[in-house]
Amino acid sequence: MGFLTSLILMFWVGWVNSYLYRKFLRKRNKDWIVFLAVISILGFWIIDSLIYFEIIDMTWLNFLPWVDIPMVDKGKYFMWNSFIVLGLDFGITHQPGMEIIEFFLLISYLFWYYFGSKLGKIFHGYRTYQQGHYMIIRPVKRYIKDREKRNLKEHKE
Repeated sequence: MGFLTSLILMFWVGWVNSYLYRKFLRKRNKDWIVFLAVISILGFWIIDSLIYFEIIDMTWLNFLPWVDIPMVDKGKYFMWNSFIVLGLDFGITHQPGMEIIEFFLLISYLFWYYFGSKLGKIFHGYRTYQQGHYMIIRPVKRYIKDREKRNLKEHKE
């Protein structure tokens, strides 16, 4: 999938998972958000590692007239130039020392997923009764009532 495209996709997967969690899964089990996160991130890491180590051969994309993936280091070339499918070839070739950058890019998938899910929760709402970006404009009355109930329970204990 490529390093840059995977970062963008991880953000959107986090966004969509926060919506699915708030809309469908929170009512049943609160642990689903962790399960979705682990499956999503591991899936991206596995697919990108398979492409990088050339287990998945990306030269099949050469049938497109604007794609020219070289036969040497084809997985590494595709991972750095994944926008080649859209017609943008940056021409980045693998050089010694780039493994450190690649490692940090793979680890940053966690942060991009987290950023997408947190931003998604702002727009989708943290609770099941909150509806969309309405939360940005003003708090939901039911949320305020729940907060007051929690405060009363804390004072009683």
